[in-house]
Amino acid sequence: MGAKTAVANLLTIAPTQRELGGLGSGHEVAPARVVGIGRVAGARLTTLLEEAPCQLLVSLGYAGALEPHLRPGDLVVGNAYLQGATPPVSGAPLATRAAILLRESGLSVQEGPVLTVDEPLLSPRAKRRAHHGSGALVVDMEGRWIAEAAEKKGVPLIGIRAVLDEARFPLPAFVATIIADSGRREWAHAIRGMSNPSTFRSILPLALRSREASRSLHVAAKNILAAFLHQL
Repeated sequence: MGAKTAVANLLTIAPTQRELGGLGSGHEVAPARVVGIGRVAGARLTTLLEEAPCQLLVSLGYAGALEPHLRPGDLVVGNAYLQGATPPVSGAPLATRAAILLRESGLSVQEGPVLTVDEPLLSPRAKRRAHHGSGALVVDMEGRWIAEAAEKKGVPLIGIRAVLDEARFPLPAFVATIIADSGRREWAHAIRGMSNPSTFRSILPLALRSREASRSLHVAAKNILAAFLHQL
């Protein structure tokens, strides 16, 4: 008979290291892993859960606001994950509890649906259309695929998204290039795009928004892990 696979209490994942809320690789009881950008995140999570099962999954990451009142650093806890015309995947069982806990830590938090897309929504017009068509609060590129993988493995999910860009904020074109490059060489792509005056003007505002989103994820990760590890 083979050796029994160890089961972690809690696994934290994010598309990139910067979105892991300041967590390193974690430890045996609560490991933290990078799963990549887009659909690949679901496949990598499936592999992770097969190799190292867990009792609870926390998914962190940035998102673009679709709801006009959301600001950089605001958090959305997903209670449903949407993609195209397919039925939503629920994230409801722990969403309300997690949202209340995060509000108690002083963060601005809403609970609601998350839309997942294959290409970033760069313009305010594209975000408005997505909001009207889906009713989602925010848009990301991994949430649906992560939720599907967790559901198939029977692992409860807490999905937390920090708003990076407001619904009215136009993202520079180099963001799509960074995503296509799986998040690598961010500054190299940004510097290359700075020959465009509009891109140059957007660098500092985007960096400031990124700092707010990262700060919120850091606080969220610290509080969620402390609360739920204590209860597992």
